[in-house]
Amino acid sequence: MKLHLRVLKLRGTSYRLVTLRPHSEVAYSTNYFHDTWHIVSDQYGAKLLARLLWGLSFQRISGTAILIHGEHIKPTPFGAEPSDPILITNSNLTKIDAKSLTTLRGQLKYLGPSQCTLRWHTFGLDAALERERESGPYNSAIENTEQDWVHYQENKRLWLEENMCRCGGFVCYSAPPEILRLRAQTIAQMDPASYGMVYYYMADRNCYRWPDGEVQIFSDYKERRLAASEARRQVLAEKHSFSDPDSLYAVVAARRDGILTRRRSARRCRKQP
Repeated sequence: MKLHLRVLKLRGTSYRLVTLRPHSEVAYSTNYFHDTWHIVSDQYGAKLLARLLWGLSFQRISGTAILIHGEHIKPTPFGAEPSDPILITNSNLTKIDAKSLTTLRGQLKYLGPSQCTLRWHTFGLDAALERERESGPYNSAIENTEQDWVHYQENKRLWLEENMCRCGGFVCYSAPPEILRLRAQTIAQMDPASYGMVYYYMADRNCYRWPDGEVQIFSDYKERRLAASEARRQVLAEKHSFSDPDSLYAVVAARRDGILTRRRSARRCRKQP
């Protein structure tokens, strides 16, 4: 897999920012719901995210981070709210403070071309997934106790290092290598075909509250996103007055559902002989 590399100095510290190539056919959204930060995409986006996490777990140069921004960040498929860029780090290698992140956020439009192209190797992920297939069907109920999974009780320190939050204008995810690989294995196997949507918790170390993060994928992510954007444009053009963002969201979501219903009905009619 080919990615781009930019070397940038933030507040006196150099960082290696690994980014997607400009014309990669992948998109992500981010939002905050149920006290949880979400990364939202489709199955292709999940598989690519898994390879980004897996490859990052083997990086050895400090200051390395994965940055997903620009054309790869889209409004949410729910109410077309703006999404934040995503920053992913290996907690053993890279620490970026809030002030540096704020500086980076302000420079995103001016990053310019990349310095070089990287070959991002993730062969080990395929081998790990093959071990999963050989040992039987994937079962999320045993993911932390069997196979290649990291046992919680014996590795509590590693789990406590995993974190997902919003900082400096980014949705940030950070974890040690072992957890990055574990998450990559599960995310690579996410399949929304059965129910149209599937989700996976991240940074879920506290059983008494919602997890800090979640990856959520839809089989019709792009269609939902485009319908939500059209609905939001229509609603805002009508110049209604909304008392709060939730009121706006309710109207946009209802309009989005109507747009989706009409578009799907039109497709069915075209397919009929």
